[in-house]
Amino acid sequence: MGLIEDKALVEAALFVSGRPLSVKELSRALGIKSQDYLEKLIELIAAEYAERKSAIEVVRVLGDKYVMQVRQEYSQRVIHLMPRPDLRTGELKTLALIAYLQPIEQSKLVKLRGSQAYEHIRKLLEMGLIYAEPYERTKLLGTTPKFAELYGFPENDPLIIKEAFKKVVHAEYADLIEKLEKGRTLSETDQ
Repeated sequence: MGLIEDKALVEAALFVSGRPLSVKELSRALGIKSQDYLEKLIELIAAEYAERKSAIEVVRVLGDKYVMQVRQEYSQRVIHLMPRPDLRTGELKTLALIAYLQPIEQSKLVKLRGSQAYEHIRKLLEMGLIYAEPYERTKLLGTTPKFAELYGFPENDPLIIKEAFKKVVHAEYADLIEKLEKGRTLSETDQ
């Protein structure tokens, strides 16, 4: 194949994958041996999208992977159209709270969401969307790189994720957020 066909093939792979791909993965999947050549193709594709000021961009994420995604300034306006994993409403609400409040103690999350949160946490752990690590007599919960990848974040940075989930969580849990913030203020004055 020639340059144009190779570039089109890489573009198609990035588009259909719907997730970040490493150059090594692309090399194996497409049968293009030279990883340097593949990186140059990806850079060409990214430059073409940037030059025409497209709503789509190709960016390097999670260290050595590339993803085709909607530019940040457009993503919030179309996020409601994105396909999501097969999660029920309650599980999505639990995931949104974990993303917004991370790292959050499992015991606090259960107080906020009720005992059904244990089942939600189990499913989210199975899907690899959250982590749970031992902390005192409970567990700390937070999002994983798989969560960041699936929901289009450039990395699993809690600050970036919290900002993105701020409007969703505040709209859904305005009264809960108010209680949490009052609780923080009370505990800060106790010290």
